[in-house]
Amino acid sequence: MHGKWDWLKDELRGWKLLKASPILLRYLSGKVRGPDDLMKCALCPNMCRHACPVSIVDGKETTSPAGKARIALFIREGFLELSEENIEPLYICLSCNACSVWCPFGFSVADLIRPMKEEAMIKGVTPKSIVSVLENLKKYEDVYGEKPKNVPKKEKGEVLYLMGCTIMHYYPRTAERTMAIIEALGYNPFTIDEGCCGLPAYGVGDMSLFKELARKQAERINSSNASLVVTSCPSCAYAYRVVYERYGIKINPRVLHISEFILENIDRLPTLKLEDKLVVHDPCRLAIGLERPDIIKNILSKVQGLEVLVPRRHGKETFCCGSGGMLSVVDGDLSRRIGEDRLKELIEEAERIVTACPTCRKTFEDLGAEVLDIVDVIYAAMGDRS
Repeated sequence: MHGKWDWLKDELRGWKLLKASPILLRYLSGKVRGPDDLMKCALCPNMCRHACPVSIVDGKETTSPAGKARIALFIREGFLELSEENIEPLYICLSCNACSVWCPFGFSVADLIRPMKEEAMIKGVTPKSIVSVLENLKKYEDVYGEKPKNVPKKEKGEVLYLMGCTIMHYYPRTAERTMAIIEALGYNPFTIDEGCCGLPAYGVGDMSLFKELARKQAERINSSNASLVVTSCPSCAYAYRVVYERYGIKINPRVLHISEFILENIDRLPTLKLEDKLVVHDPCRLAIGLERPDIIKNILSKVQGLEVLVPRRHGKETFCCGSGGMLSVVDGDLSRRIGEDRLKELIEEAERIVTACPTCRKTFEDLGAEVLDIVDVIYAAMGDRS
């Protein structure tokens, strides 16, 4: 009686791959147990390649989703040395999880290859380009370095507003408007001396630093006695709601991204009116990670006079801005080219872009685009209070 994987053995024999790949022979001949998730991904013929921004723009097999899985697998099984040169393709990843949308198993390649990044971090063979960011996180608990002093502050309230690193450094005006909207919705916002959520360290495999940052941030949040947490950054919300739980780090209050908070309470606002034409860029962490693919469009549908357009790739099939997963630090040129590819698609629909991620906003602004945060749009639609 034929075994489950005999068809694959027959096919691979025809390709003469078994001799060159002992790991496949061991697995297919029954000398190792059934495939774990990394092996399943490595054996896949890159069914998600068409959705991967890195694959589309870079075009290299080694940095394709299954290509990265194969490298991680071969390093893990001892067929490749764990060296800086061999591990580098694993960092050419946006952690956007577009692969998971199309994978029949729902795999995130970023999650599958992270254990090898963790081992690389322990052995000191990670890309040198990430060192400065990790040093900033260790010294300042902020990806950009020393925290700015001109951020809005409010000591007492019920809804804890967490800005995130990028809002604090680049968009304090949006932070002020966020708190104004929270107040307009009938809640009393307040702030704390927040640190980084730790997700950048998690993405590159520095688990010791990630857990340290996460525990500190969780302690700050839980000791604030907030009834609710609202954050401007979808990556922060993803960290608090999804990643922290994987490591037993508990956030006591409910956590919402600002877009979720607005949509839940939007009927409390006065009539929203704004004459404009905007194209929506759905952030990966919001559309895929938090599974809120249409939230920006749903909010803006409540604004009278606003023409809202979407690009070809939107919702759960969105296309990353190019700055996810610290790719902008590891390979700035590729990151920029991915951003340009996405920007070209967006401005075919409208000159002005609306998004709900400060990192996406900054990426497109650095490429010369005019970008609005969803908060800025709703604030304007309420009637400018400045």
